[in-house]
Order: sequence, then C-alpha cells, then structure tokens
Amino acid sequence: MMHSSGNKISIWRWLTGLAQFVRFPNLVIVVLIEFLLRYAILKPILFGGAYEYMTSLTDFIIFVITTLLLAIGGYVINDYFDIKIDRVNRPDQVVVSRIIAPHAAMKIHLAVNFIAVILGFYLAYRIQSFWFGLLFPCGAFFFWFYSARWKQLLIWKNLIVAFISALLVMLVLLFEFFHLRLYPDYFAEVMGKLNGIFMIFLGYAGFAFLVSLFREVIKDMEDLQGDEQYGTRSLPAVIGINWSKSIVIGLIVLTMVLLGYCQVVIFRFGLEMLFWYFMIAVQVPAIVLIMTIIRAKEKKNFHLASWLAKLIMLTGILSMVFLSISY
Repeated sequence: MMHSSGNKISIWRWLTGLAQFVRFPNLVIVVLIEFLLRYAILKPILFGGAYEYMTSLTDFIIFVITTLLLAIGGYVINDYFDIKIDRVNRPDQVVVSRIIAPHAAMKIHLAVNFIAVILGFYLAYRIQSFWFGLLFPCGAFFFWFYSARWKQLLIWKNLIVAFISALLVMLVLLFEFFHLRLYPDYFAEVMGKLNGIFMIFLGYAGFAFLVSLFREVIKDMEDLQGDEQYGTRSLPAVIGINWSKSIVIGLIVLTMVLLGYCQVVIFRFGLEMLFWYFMIAVQVPAIVLIMTIIRAKEKKNFHLASWLAKLIMLTGILSMVFLSISY
C-alpha cells in the first residue's frame, strides 16, 4: 500500500497521511451527529422509557460504520481523481501518489464500498426494508459519479455535497422509522410525536445543507488557483471571487435568519438555554465568518473562513445536547 519514492516513509508520516486521506476530523463529526441524533433526540423525545422499541445498539453501531465506510470511499475516490489539482492547491497534503499508490487507493475505494453495501443490506434485513438497503449501493455510485463527472457542473457539485450532509441527518431517522414499523401498536402510539421529531430532524438537515453549501463555496475560493489551472468549473473560477463572496455572505445571512426564526419558536416553548446557546455559539461565529469573508484576499484567509464554517457546523450539532437537557 505504501508508495516508495527512494526514502522509506516513517510510520508516523504514513499514519498522518492516512488520517488526511480518510478526512478523520470529518468522520468524527459524522459519528457525533449520528449518536447525538439517536441519544439526544430520538431516545428521550420519541421513545421516552420504551427503549425496547429502538434499534439495538449493535445494529446502530453497524449503521454508523456503514455510513463511515461510504464516506471514506467517497473521500478516496475524490482524491484519486483530484491528484493533479491537489498538487497545486495543497501540495503538503497530497496522499494519493505520495504515500498511497493510485492503484492501492482504487482498491481501498472498492473494498470499503463493497463492505458498506453488504452491511447496508444486512441492516435492511434487520429492519425488513429492501428499499433501505438500496440506499447504500446508490450512495456508492453517487460518490463515484460526483468525483468523476459531477464536479465539473459548477454550483451543482456544491449542492450535491450539501445534499449529502442533509441526507446523513435524515438517514438516522429513516433507519429508526423503518424499524419502528415492526411494532404496529407502538408505532400508532407515537404517531403524534413523529411529526415533531420529523420537524426537528428537518431543521438540523436544513442547517447542515446550508452550512455545507457555503463552506463548499469557501473551499472553492481557497482552491481557485488549482481549479483554474486544470479547468475545473468551480463557482469562483466562473463568476469570480467577489460574486462568490456575495453568494456565500447571502447564504450565511439566510442561515442566520432561518435560525433566528427557530430561536423565536424555541423561546416561546420556554427553551431559553437553547435559545442563548444558538445566539452565542452559532450566530456570533456566523457574524465573525461574514467579516472574515469580506476581508479575505489570500488563500490563508479563505482557509480560516473554511475552518470557521466547520466550527459553526460543530456548534450547531452540539446544540442537540442542550435540546435534550431543555426537553
């Protein structure tokens, strides 16, 4: 797997490269999202004390592993197709060809997708929903076509990534929903709660969509040099940095306004702790991000903006803890 270029690569360098290869921080966020959705929202609000109707912890862990494998497969194939561009945009972080040979990367992609699909159909069998199992091979093909073809489709590539982020949230609910159907009596009993749960999940999915969308455009501004050199039709490469900045700021403001509306509803329900959490941990960083975008001129400025966007995503996710406490 390790690709030699004259000097033997240290184990530490290889492990660091592997962590970059699979986007380890992003995987941690995926795990955090899925466990918080289960234990901070579904368990206390939907199931109360009737935990026997939840999916088993073993099945849920398999579900988490399956989504992680799909994500890893997506990251690997993305790096495989972006070798030349990444050598320009982030030469110190190139893993494919520098640490892992391209043919090895392709084998990893195929292997993790194969395991994910097998596990996905196992979960489908457990919850007795063939259609749920089909989501996983579809996801694998989706990531392939995104990396090979759809990345050239201007804003569509950003929308696709944002949609995947939102889908990750809804997938947790879908998994629990199909399992809940196996218990018709309890399903009928909690039907009234499901509408509220759906709205909560939809809110977090919408938040994930918008934050992922403006972060992807920020990353495109950061990577403009390589995209222009290799003819990638990213939004900044086509319409320019200034217009791209305006779009990002507009998306951030839209996120803040929609969140503000949710905060009004939250306050009316007496969830003051959650209201102030959103104000301090999400709204204030969003204002800082807008100021950073306005002033950004160099690659390092956009890198900072991208980091702030990820921070906003993380603090938004952690609000589930306060929602659970407040509830």
